[in-house]
Amino acid sequence: MQKKIRIYTLVIIAVVLAISAVLIYIVDGNQIDNVKAASVTQSTSSSISLKWKKVHKAQGYKIYNIDEKEGKADLIAEVKGGENCSYEMKDVVAGTVYRIKVTAYKTFGKKLIESQQGEVFTAYSTPQTPEIAVSSENEGLLNVKWDEQENAEGYLVEYSKNEDFSDSKTTETEKNRFVEKELKPKDTYFVRCCSYITVDGKLVYSQWSETKSTEIRDRILMDENIDPKKPMIALTFDDGPGYYDGNNSCSTERILDVLEKHNAKATFFMCASRINSSNEDLLKREVKLGCELGNHTYDHKNYGKNVKPSDISKCSNAIKEVTGEKPTVFRCPGGIMSKEIQRECEKENMPIAYWSVDTEDWKSKNAKSVVKIATSQAFDGAIILMHDIYPSTADAVEKIVPMLIKEGYQLVTVSELIAYKNDGEAPKAGQQYVNATKINNNT
Repeated sequence: MQKKIRIYTLVIIAVVLAISAVLIYIVDGNQIDNVKAASVTQSTSSSISLKWKKVHKAQGYKIYNIDEKEGKADLIAEVKGGENCSYEMKDVVAGTVYRIKVTAYKTFGKKLIESQQGEVFTAYSTPQTPEIAVSSENEGLLNVKWDEQENAEGYLVEYSKNEDFSDSKTTETEKNRFVEKELKPKDTYFVRCCSYITVDGKLVYSQWSETKSTEIRDRILMDENIDPKKPMIALTFDDGPGYYDGNNSCSTERILDVLEKHNAKATFFMCASRINSSNEDLLKREVKLGCELGNHTYDHKNYGKNVKPSDISKCSNAIKEVTGEKPTVFRCPGGIMSKEIQRECEKENMPIAYWSVDTEDWKSKNAKSVVKIATSQAFDGAIILMHDIYPSTADAVEKIVPMLIKEGYQLVTVSELIAYKNDGEAPKAGQQYVNATKINNNT
């Protein structure tokens, strides 16, 4: 009897253990641990990297963006494989803030089991770095502008007379532009900018922009001998300075002789590669006579989109090395514009001069034809195009200058022409003037 009781007892224990095992299996199968230690490992303006600890028996993980106000959870991604405990959110919008929750999941039979609890944490993409343009649009002004950055709440602008930004000043703005006034003309300022967003009550900044610099513009000296109410024209000469020939004659020098004789001015758009010891004094004479120094790229080899910033800056630096002054106006080779040219001219505070009258002196090399075109097509506010490297042009100028003066025109520089015809307002850097008042940046 006792033997039977022992057998029954063992059977009952076995059944209980089996039932317990089944129950444990069922309970365990319907549960999965919560994800722990989920965090952000790296953020850029276009990606966010996440990681978390491995969950026992997990077959994968799900990443949600939690809208706590609406009580919604939007699935961002599913990571398959329990060993995969990281994820990179790619192509995210810059300056976007997320509230992230990571869950673990597995299957039990045909049922998907997903962890329900888990820490919600903040993740964000950094703001986009602005691309800035720096110029000095008028006397004493520092002008900085940039494209608005998506999701940016504001911008920090830092500027200094030192390239290492020691002794700098900073300002915050919600706008995509900044102007500082009453700066000392001819001082050079270095500028950089970043955008920012607010995350959990703290400011998060983008990387600093590329540093840009500009020289603060001085006022245009208005010639007291010029009457703003009377007609005026700007004579302009490209491709110089000219060279001396075997007879010690130089067309640029001859043109300057005419201008000096008649107390007239002009603007010379030079290719600095032509400057040498024999003609560099002509540049100094241009300055002495009140003529304007212009930039026509260093060697005139590139046109339009092929013009590099260095083609322009190299020319400016070479002219300054000879004269002590940088050119104050630019003309595109062939008159072909590009955004790159505009940006560099903005940086160097140079307006751009096209032309109203093309004498085609380079084509005809005929003084009589050049005189006819220049005088018959002249009008108040016109910019007349010639080239000071042709003797035939010098011949023409000997007649053009006295004829225009006799007709009542005052011969001024490009910058003077624009300023006088716009109530004293300086020409805008990076903008191309077809005449004294008309701007066209699509040539």
